[in-house]
Amino acid sequence: MPTPSRDPAVELAAPRATAARWTFAAALLLLATWGAVLGLNPRRAADLHLYALAARRFWAGLPLYPASDGLISFKYAPAAAWLFTPFALLPAGVAGALWNLASVAAFAFAAATWAAALREDARFSPGYLACLAATFALGQSLFLELFYGQVNLFMLALVAVPLSAAGRRRNWLSGACLAIATILKPTAALLAVALIAMRRTRVVAAAIACGVLLQLPLLARYGWAGALGELRAWSSNLDRTTLAWALGHNPQGFPALLITPFYALDAQPPRPVIALAELIAASALLGGAFLARLRGPALWSVLCAGVTLVSPLAWRANFVLAWPLLLGLLSLLPAARRFFGAAAVACVAAVEWIVSDTVLGPASARAVLATRVWGLAFVLALAAALWLFPRGAPQTPDLPADQRS
Repeated sequence: MPTPSRDPAVELAAPRATAARWTFAAALLLLATWGAVLGLNPRRAADLHLYALAARRFWAGLPLYPASDGLISFKYAPAAAWLFTPFALLPAGVAGALWNLASVAAFAFAAATWAAALREDARFSPGYLACLAATFALGQSLFLELFYGQVNLFMLALVAVPLSAAGRRRNWLSGACLAIATILKPTAALLAVALIAMRRTRVVAAAIACGVLLQLPLLARYGWAGALGELRAWSSNLDRTTLAWALGHNPQGFPALLITPFYALDAQPPRPVIALAELIAASALLGGAFLARLRGPALWSVLCAGVTLVSPLAWRANFVLAWPLLLGLLSLLPAARRFFGAAAVACVAAVEWIVSDTVLGPASARAVLATRVWGLAFVLALAAALWLFPRGAPQTPDLPADQRS
């Protein structure tokens, strides 16, 4: 008996899907290879070397935020310092190569998790071609991420865990990942709003508990008085470095967009002004998501991008956290909506690939960055998502009772 043939559209689409999958895999392999080569150079992965230095200081019981470090210093919470211990034990080149390889592996995990989560929502149809396009659009952000050895790709993986199958089954795992993400970047606490909207309050409770547990090594090493002293030093260091950084050419977050019209380039606005700008940015983000009535992965992708956008320290490498948002825009159904989403992603790609020292030259690139065009492109993409992602609850399968809270 003859075997029934498949639908002609499926027959035509299958080779394209296979080609896109292998192309995306090749892009990941290229990133991993290039990242490892960069990391082997001790003069690269400068931020990782700062993290490793903080870990060595932690175990030696030394101050984590000495004034002698200047503006280029360890900026994460004291409880985060010991997390980098494995890389503090390795030679600089080996640590840099392994860090970048692990970063790309984290990105691969995050990409697979986000794509699977969006497929559960009937409004999206993410494929490997969309994954490849979102990755290409963030070309400079990924370059800077691996060049400096930053934590953003790990952050992308950490905030993807609650959407993964393992994260849905194990509240403590999702909570631990969210706690680590929040210790690294406090704006990750915004994702608790999505968890509450998804009725996963036990994950929020687990995150709070894990956040407390992560402080125990700090208390054990420094004692109560020392730990409080390090927290004060961290706060003072953030104030000092944020004020000096907030209105340079690099910051591209929403707070910088709000403050720039009122101050000259490289000015140092008062700390209350920066705090107010952060509050307005966070309120606008949450208000927009509420008015759009987003839920599930759509809401999660918007808030993931918001982790970067609401920070006054947001710079180009941090925008790899917008990858899920771009994937959502490129995966929208029907095709008419996807066209507008792709147009917003094209604007992001244009800024990423044109506004650079290589293309414009250092002086011109800094002058263009001072206009906050980078941040404007991502705010446009965020606004497009809030407009294009359909209103109402996503059409996702109901989770079992033990996975909802």
